[in-house]
Formats: sequence, structure tokens, C-alpha cells
Amino acid sequence: MSSLALIRSYIETRVAAAFPGITIVYENVQETPPPVPYVICLIGYPSTTEPVLCQTESMVEQLRGNLQLSCYADRGQGMKALEAMGVSAIALMNNMYEWDSPVRVRCGQVLGPTSVLGGAEPYAVVTISCPFNALV
Repeated sequence: MSSLALIRSYIETRVAAAFPGITIVYENVQETPPPVPYVICLIGYPSTTEPVLCQTESMVEQLRGNLQLSCYADRGQGMKALEAMGVSAIALMNNMYEWDSPVRVRCGQVLGPTSVLGGAEPYAVVTISCPFNALV
């Protein structure tokens, strides 16, 4: 399994655990959004050219990426659901790093929550994002 796949699997597993009972939509998986509430998980890699560390031993790689979680809930129902999902996303990002994991993802400054409450859609969204460094 490639380093990118290992990192994606680690992050997606942690996201699913952070939002029990809420559908998680991953990149390039489904075209039609599910009923609200749901979370869209986007993982990007602005820099995949970081050098391999310890080339003669473990081939440990360090990659830089971005994680964005967009949380969707019914519009016009108040902020409770959006705020609860936003808090879960922030807590996940702040606690992503695990010392004993073979994949170590350390999130940087958390940006958001940024809310979008207007529009013709029957839902509202709050987005939380952060850069991360990952060691595999």
C-alpha cells in the first residue's frame, strides 16, 4: 500500500470514528449527497516532494497535506447540529496524532469553523480545515 493510501486510510478511519451515526462522504466515492446530516472529508497533498527520511533504513516518508471537513445539516433549524459537528471536527484535528501508530498525522492550525447559512439549498454547512504533516 502506498504512503498516500496509508495516510488516507488512517485519516478516514479517524474521521468515521469522530462522527458516529453520521454518513461520511469521501472524495470520488458518490455523486449524489446523502440526506443531512453528513460530512464530506477532503484530503489533499500540496507537497509530495518532501525527501524520504532514513533512506538506508526504514524509508520513512514525510508528506504535507490538507484536511477539510465540511459538515452539512438542515438549514433553518438553528446552529446546534452544525456547532456540534464543528466541535467534533476540531477535537479530531487537535487529537489526530497517536504516538504508537505506524502512520503519524500531526495537524497544524485549525481554520474555522466557517459557516455558510444562505442559498437555495435546504442545508447549511460549516467547514473546518487544517494543514498536516504525516510520517509513514
